[in-house]
Amino acid sequence: MGIPFLQGGVQVLFCRAVQFPSILNVPGTKTKPSTANPMKRLRYRLSTAGVKRRFLDKVVLPSWWADSIAATPGGLREAAGYICAHLGYSLGSLLDEEQPLTFAHTGAVKYKKTKGVTDDAVGLATHYALGVVRAVATAMTDLPAAAAVPSPEEWRKELLALSDKPWVCLSHILKAAWELGIPVIHLKNLPEGAKKPDALTTMAGERPVIVVMNARKSPSWIAFIVAHELGHIHHQHLKPGQTLVDKKIDETSDEKDEGEANDFASLLLTGHRDLGLSFTCRLGIPQLAAAAATFGSSYRIAPGVAALNYGFTTGEWPLAIGAVSQLEKDDDAAKDLNQAMKAHLDLESLSEDTREWINRATTAAE
Repeated sequence: MGIPFLQGGVQVLFCRAVQFPSILNVPGTKTKPSTANPMKRLRYRLSTAGVKRRFLDKVVLPSWWADSIAATPGGLREAAGYICAHLGYSLGSLLDEEQPLTFAHTGAVKYKKTKGVTDDAVGLATHYALGVVRAVATAMTDLPAAAAVPSPEEWRKELLALSDKPWVCLSHILKAAWELGIPVIHLKNLPEGAKKPDALTTMAGERPVIVVMNARKSPSWIAFIVAHELGHIHHQHLKPGQTLVDKKIDETSDEKDEGEANDFASLLLTGHRDLGLSFTCRLGIPQLAAAAATFGSSYRIAPGVAALNYGFTTGEWPLAIGAVSQLEKDDDAAKDLNQAMKAHLDLESLSEDTREWINRATTAAE
């Protein structure tokens, strides 16, 4: 069974290699001494780049793969094809040991990073995420064409009117985003050696796609990340063929694009650009959690969002995170992300290999 994928705008199909028995001791021929399986050397090169053996076996290569297949040139090319499709390395650099491993061209990528973090440091996670987007795109056939993201004020009113809770929360935002034709994908498995961005937004043709890579369980925290990425889409910060990577979403950023995305997220979640929550007396975790719950119910703001805003305003992040953990102890953002994805993708229409890859890389099978 093969896997289709795009490279350089051309669809390439790698078919499972067929192994033929070796012809030994044929009269009139000379046998050459056997050489080591090239897959071993390829694994070593990938390991030095941050792609460890376990990740390669459990996520990247299909479950039926055996390194003995790579003993033939066709088998090695097939393994390289899977790695190219799923991790974004160029096929040539995977097959030629004299070349350094390089990523295939994937269009313009703009990185929003913290100081001291290079583009290369987040490159592996970025290209891995783009590989997942390419695979998931094949299951988006029933999605409507992407519609414009409304203003945060207008959207907040709509979501509150339809909400089963007193506030706007992650599940509401995800449902609304998918209904606009904007998929939100959650990656659960990333290479150990990869620097993990909070999220990225890319264009799959004319369709924006958000990929969340932050592993926090808090729905309020992830809601801000998703809303921030929707802010980039609303303000048209990226064009077809572009990818915007947020290494770490910083609410204090003075960059125009980041400021606009932050304002969008705050307005959608709270109705204000900055709540500026603080207290005149010292609070403990239980007291902050109780105060955030009361405040949230009164002003239609998720208590977890209120507690996080307190942390942003005061800098008391351990206290704020402790309160969020108490408020959302039974919640898991991954479940919300997973349910929204499963409700809108037709995974059964995909090939077995592609479906396995998506299930391994995301939360789709959980």
